[in-house]
Order: sequence, then structure tokens, then C-alpha cells
Amino acid sequence: MTHSKNNLLCLFILSIMLLAGCSSKPNVESNTLSLSTARFGHAAVNDGEKIYVLAGKGSKSGFLTDIEIIEPISGQTKVLHNKLIPRLYFSAVWDGKHSIYIVGGVSIKDKKLLFEKRVEVFNTITHEVNFAQPLPAPTRNSGAVFLKGNIFVFGGSFPSGRTLVSSPVVAVLKKDQQKWVRAADMPTAKATSAVVKDGLIYVVGGYDGKSSLNTFERFDPISNKWESLSSIPVGISAHSLTLIKNKLFVFGNYNDLDSTYSYDFDTLKWDKIDIGYKANRHNATTTLGDTTYVIGGTTGSDGPFLDDIQTFKL
Repeated sequence: MTHSKNNLLCLFILSIMLLAGCSSKPNVESNTLSLSTARFGHAAVNDGEKIYVLAGKGSKSGFLTDIEIIEPISGQTKVLHNKLIPRLYFSAVWDGKHSIYIVGGVSIKDKKLLFEKRVEVFNTITHEVNFAQPLPAPTRNSGAVFLKGNIFVFGGSFPSGRTLVSSPVVAVLKKDQQKWVRAADMPTAKATSAVVKDGLIYVVGGYDGKSSLNTFERFDPISNKWESLSSIPVGISAHSLTLIKNKLFVFGNYNDLDSTYSYDFDTLKWDKIDIGYKANRHNATTTLGDTTYVIGGTTGSDGPFLDDIQTFKL
């Protein structure tokens, strides 16, 4: 009888300890990241510690001029208001030090849309914004990367009369010289996205003014030459890219919003993957540490625009 009472007492104490342990667990839901302002057509970069979400367009406020600074570990967000040109469909890159270059896109002034040549430079330490040498020609929806002191800007589209014309042009900003030069044209004129891997630049899909493309091309900055690689299974545009170890990931598509594809550099194959991605287009993606963040986006021309920050460990 005494033995049974001792067992019951032990079970009771154990239950109390388990309940105490559960109550001290952090609330995962409370740490879920989201944007202060829903947006699409923006850009997102990280400096190894923080994520910077730049401008774009919001559902109520229209063209945005703010910068949201997100600390993923603490979940804290700081919003810098009225920092940038009201800008949409542009590119942004971090220079590996303390500057983010914001390139091209479409801005608005007196209710008129303007195609941008201006290049803003945001200092991640002082939070000041200055201007670099402007683009040789305005462009929107171009892909941009930073590699070995240079900023490469790929394609995009520009106005010609009342229509948009896709561009094959590759413009390169020699950062130290503040001088733009021209590299070899892309094999295909398009608005597109790009990533860097092992000193080479990969350009994935895009829009040529008529349809979404399934092109996959590689540029060697040293030889100044292009190479066409195995095509994506579908035409894709209005997407974002990230590189994780030896795989390339593509999020979203203009017509097929829940498209998620990966390319394996070991097998040289594309695969459609299911990772629970919330369907949208015109989002922005950045990978910090072992986590990929797919930020904002829209589900249609008139929204709804998203404040979601989707996180994946891929």
C-alpha cells in the first residue's frame, strides 16, 4: 500500500514538472515574422545579420519609400520612413560591406510613372542614402547581382512609345570607379532574375514582352561569354531566386502562382518541389544562415498584397 502511494506521489510530482516545463516554452506563433506594410514589387537583401526590405508598392499607401529592417533571431523590426525614391520593380544588392545599391525600376512623381536611371546607395550603418552613378538607360524588372567589386544588371524592359521593349543588355557598374561599362548581351532579351555561384552568374526564366520563358543561362564574367543550360520545365516570370549550398530555388510564377522549382548542380536537373509555399508572385527572397525568407508578394494585379514572411529550411 505504501509502495502504491509513493508511485502516485511520484507521478503527481512528474506531472507538475511537465506542466511547468510546457508553460515556460516560447510561443512559436508570437515569433512569426511579418512585414509592417504588405507589399509587392519590392526587393530584399541581407548583410549576414539583418534583412532589409526596400520600397515596392502597398495596397493602401501606393508606392512605398520605406525600409523595413528585420532581425530574424529576435523578431524585431525597425521601419525607416521616407528613405527612398517611391520605387517599384527594381533590383537591389549588398556590396559585402555596408552599402545596398538600389537600381532601376519604376517611380512616380505628380501621379506620373517614370522609368528610373537613378541608383540609390543605402548605408546600413549610418542609414544615410546617397546616389551612385546612374544607369546608362532606365530599366524595370532587371536582375542584379554583386560579384568581385562589380554590380551586374541584366536585361529588364524599357519604354518605347506606349509599349515596353525587353532588353538583352548587361550593364556593369565598376563600384570603385563609379563607372558603367557594357558586358556581352544575354542570349535572350528579357526581364529576369539572377544569382551568383562559384564566380559565375546564372539567369533564370523571365518575360520577353510576350510570354514567360523557360530559359536557363550562365554568364562567365572573366571570358565575357554566355552558355545556355537545361531549360526549366515551364516558362516562369515574376519570380524570385535563392542559392542554398548546391541547389538553386525558384519561388512563384506570374501565371502559376504556387510554382516552386529547384535545380541541382550535382545532377544538373530541375525538379518541381512541394514545400508548403504560399502562392504569390512579385515577391522577394533572401537566404540568411540556414533559413530562406520569401517576403511579401501579390496574388493578382489588384492584390491582395501580402505581408507574409515565409520561412524555409531547404
